[in-house]
Amino acid sequence: MRRGTMLIASLALLLASPAFAGEPPRPTRAATGEAPPRRIPLPVDRPTVPAGEPVAMASVPARVRRAVVADAARRFQVAKSAVVLVRAEQVTFPDGSLGCPQPGRMYTQALVPGYRLVARSAQGEIRYHADSRGNVVTCDPAPGQTPRDAVRKRATEPVTQPPPAPQR
Repeated sequence: MRRGTMLIASLALLLASPAFAGEPPRPTRAATGEAPPRRIPLPVDRPTVPAGEPVAMASVPARVRRAVVADAARRFQVAKSAVVLVRAEQVTFPDGSLGCPQPGRMYTQALVPGYRLVARSAQGEIRYHADSRGNVVTCDPAPGQTPRDAVRKRATEPVTQPPPAPQR
């Protein structure tokens, strides 16, 4: 029985082949001298920063608020009391990068519920992305930083900052 099934499948493949249908065989790339085609990446349909729903600042977990204020105070080089959280949105990030992927790093490929916050001081504003555990990311560079210096930090880790540039 098994041998008969294999024979039928082989016959079906033979009948479906272009050679059996009377079509001439296609020349190989080596015979034509053509270069192989390059793959063009498909455009990403989803936005890199998901839409969020505004929420009250009190609904953002305290550890997230504290991590954002502490990081913004260090980046602005001001006291924590000089930093004000002005906006909060609840979002679901498409992966573990929280919307700010860094080149050469790997992230979980799972939906991550979190928040998008804006911290303001007299020096300006910084936008933050955070998950509910207190992992905080900023895509914005702090004053005197390049975007690469703005890296992901956990609420319990000290946030390092490059030494200030000498002023002239």
